[in-house]
Amino acid sequence: MTQAETYIIKCPGCGAANRIPADKMGLTARCGKCHQEMKTDEPGAQPEQSFKMRCTECGAKNKIPAGKVNAGARCGKCKAVLNTDELFAPQPIMVTEANFDDKVLKSPLPVLVFAWAPW
Repeated sequence: MTQAETYIIKCPGCGAANRIPADKMGLTARCGKCHQEMKTDEPGAQPEQSFKMRCTECGAKNKIPAGKVNAGARCGKCKAVLNTDELFAPQPIMVTEANFDDKVLKSPLPVLVFAWAPW
């Protein structure tokens, strides 16, 4: 299942950022905070880009907006600092028995393991 593209529209009344699904663009929507009508065909509407990663401390899933990746993102549940450097780590990596727990079980990102043996 893929996540539908969403756009961020600022409310002209209260300034709150509202997420609007791509299939609803061009229609009139209401602000989630002040309930004022908003036009969704504004030229400043940008698709929201974000990254999903798991907290290595508590295991909670977190959605990090692309603009806040380098701004010290924190877990929404336990408030631990998220290691966003993992998002841009070179792929693939070599996993051994010594680093399996850290690199696979405690990985903040989904992991695909390819097992190979010389025999």
